[in-house]
Amino acid sequence: MKKQEIQDEWERLIYESTQNKPNITGIYPRNIVRNRELLLLGQVELGKIEYGKNIRSHTEIYQSVMKRYFQQKKCLKI
Repeated sequence: MKKQEIQDEWERLIYESTQNKPNITGIYPRNIVRNRELLLLGQVELGKIEYGKNIRSHTEIYQSVMKRYFQQKKCLKI
């Protein structure tokens, strides 16, 4: 990933985790919690990419995690 792509992905992750929250009061249901955990894992992997740790491997993991996040988000209709 190039530097600009990494920055764009950070912006997307920050938006998804802070601005695009489910409209639920109280405790989140288990499936939403699991989906939010994927965002955290995405942040960890993107951080590793940014710092140059085994970039190819972490890029594949990151892309897989985010693909799963958006698929589940679509199914949950959040």
